[in-house]
Amino acid sequence: MEQQINSKATPHEKISQFISYVITAVSSCSLYSEKHPVVSEFAGKALALADDGLYANDNLNFTLVGESFIVNDVPFVEKGLHIDNFIRRLRKKKIDRIVFRKSPDLTEMTGFIIGMASRERVASTGHVSVGIVEVRLKSGDATPAALLDGGISKVREALTGVSRFRELDMIGLEDAVIDFLSVLKKELNVLRIVSPVKTHNEYTYVHATNVSVLSIFQAEVLGFTGEALRDIGLAGLLHDVGKIFVANTILDKPGKLDAGEWDDMKKHPVYGAMYLSKLSAASPLAALVAFEHHMKFNGSGYPDTKRIGKNQHIVSQIVAIADFFDALRTERPYRKTLEVPLIAKMLQEGAGKDFNPVLVESFLSSLAHVREGHE
Repeated sequence: MEQQINSKATPHEKISQFISYVITAVSSCSLYSEKHPVVSEFAGKALALADDGLYANDNLNFTLVGESFIVNDVPFVEKGLHIDNFIRRLRKKKIDRIVFRKSPDLTEMTGFIIGMASRERVASTGHVSVGIVEVRLKSGDATPAALLDGGISKVREALTGVSRFRELDMIGLEDAVIDFLSVLKKELNVLRIVSPVKTHNEYTYVHATNVSVLSIFQAEVLGFTGEALRDIGLAGLLHDVGKIFVANTILDKPGKLDAGEWDDMKKHPVYGAMYLSKLSAASPLAALVAFEHHMKFNGSGYPDTKRIGKNQHIVSQIVAIADFFDALRTERPYRKTLEVPLIAKMLQEGAGKDFNPVLVESFLSSLAHVREGHE
């Protein structure tokens, strides 16, 4: 729920709320589009709050010096999710100073927010000056390989070391999905995009990346666009996040799990849904997909909710196909990689039982089309 700032709020409290408004707008722009109503709504709220006593000598300054975050020439030591996100975004954009001169109009503020949400340079305007140390590569100039490597690096950074005690870097994951969307616009053959797992230690983030890309690929074929594609990509990235609550001895076991270990493993969808539902920056769809991705089309699978006449959400069905396909393409300690024709046959055999038959047919026909036309 939005925090209300009263007339007795301290300047630091107002600064915290200003940053919260900006980050809410930036996140909405990244996840959805610059035209989403939340973007202009919270840009306007940030402007109104700035006019309510935040300017010092007609300027509102944000500066990064080493590990210090300075606002209006005073060290800002308050902590919080939005403040941390704001600082991370500044570092990712290689920005060390922002100056808001009294007073930007809504167009200038919205332009700043769009710039912060994009991978391009944040442009300065008459009332907003941005100090950029290094300009990031524009997506139009980036090769598919460069975009993919950048996206995988962001996923690795976000997922490496994540635990029940450390929140996910949703900004990094959002940026990674945007990279994957850009890659799919440049390279139609999705099998050239999904990456092989080279070492055991990289399985978690490479598999998450591949499931995200394969889910976006399926969703685009089905007609999903815009914000829906981004939400689906994020849900694919996060489908297995509940495994952070499963013991490594189970996750890394080279052989078959015993009954007790398998019971523990089957809890990860519940753990993942609970974890994501508590993250304000995670979408409800991501939590739903984490919960449902091991359910089957015919109502079996796990967790067993005794569903009668209820199917998985269509995005959960999409992610389940992507998860199955990539898992079998990946060599594991207990199994060699399988070839695509064999995996396709297994998907067809599971259609109507494990998987939605319409989605299986759509995926396999689209896969065959791009392979024939672009190999």
